[in-house]
Amino acid sequence: MNYNKAILFILSFTIALLFFSCEKTTEPEKIELSRRDYTWTVDTVKAFNTYLMKMWGSSPTDVWAVGNGGSLDDDIWHYDGVNWSTDGISRLINPWCIYGFSEKDIWVGGSEGSIWHYGGGSWYESFTYKNSDYSSIFFVDIWGETPDDVYAVGFADSNEVRFGLMMHYNGTEWSRVNIKFTEGILNGIKKGNNANNKYYIWNHIQNRQQDSAKYFEFDNEKLEEIYFDKDHWHDLTIFDDEVIFTIDNGIYTYNNDSFNLITENPYPNNYQSVYGRNKKDIIWAMADGLTHFNGTDFEYILEFDDLNLLDGVVFDDTVFFVSYGERDNYIFKGILK
Repeated sequence: MNYNKAILFILSFTIALLFFSCEKTTEPEKIELSRRDYTWTVDTVKAFNTYLMKMWGSSPTDVWAVGNGGSLDDDIWHYDGVNWSTDGISRLINPWCIYGFSEKDIWVGGSEGSIWHYGGGSWYESFTYKNSDYSSIFFVDIWGETPDDVYAVGFADSNEVRFGLMMHYNGTEWSRVNIKFTEGILNGIKKGNNANNKYYIWNHIQNRQQDSAKYFEFDNEKLEEIYFDKDHWHDLTIFDDEVIFTIDNGIYTYNNDSFNLITENPYPNNYQSVYGRNKKDIIWAMADGLTHFNGTDFEYILEFDDLNLLDGVVFDDTVFFVSYGERDNYIFKGILK
């Protein structure tokens, strides 16, 4: 092979390599979409004038639903994988929230400043916060990192002023957390595996003219405002071990002092509540059902009329959502096919 032919051969070989290399890198990336092929069943829970508004569960065969508004003996319900039932015991609490660490370590908070605990055998009153200066005290969310580090948040009414209230459980006793005066309700508290090791709190301020909302960071001692907004829906949740913020029709993470959009719901009748396994497998509560984000788009996975969707819980292949109709509670159970 003479010199010119050798050069021509090398050039041809190099061009071929570049061609195949470019071909390889320009192949479209395959996106693995999360599943949405649910089979749905519905259970009717008859509890007179009781709105089952919050859910928690350790597994699809250990799910709890709690609520308030009716008699004191049918406001805590349990699902064992087959049936929903209540023990029929009257308790001096109207539950507004529930959170647990295992099937034998569950907390419920509600009206009258009461917090109850379930240790696997029965429910008992763990703590009641009393203050003669306050006309009413409610706990509306409970969250904890470990069984000896639990927070309960809510509100107290005093002299026509409503302000946020926070309690902490150290494994032995509950005590009030000395936070700055915060008007309105502390509606939610969550903590994920974030780098700054802080809790996040949603504050809802009711106003006759226009409601408003704030998000706070909490470092176990003080609140620091990171967000303020008027006349939009808000909520806090957690999935994939990360705190998720709802602002109007979008959901966000919060990192480096910045809110980062995950996705926006294109449907106009969405609620603020979202549930998910990860950022590409999200179920969004709607006024008329549930939509699902599979990593690329939204689609209805459940539709209904004349029901008020209140809460849900998500497991690996099973989901539960509770709603209230004209008289009864309806709990939808979805199983991936």
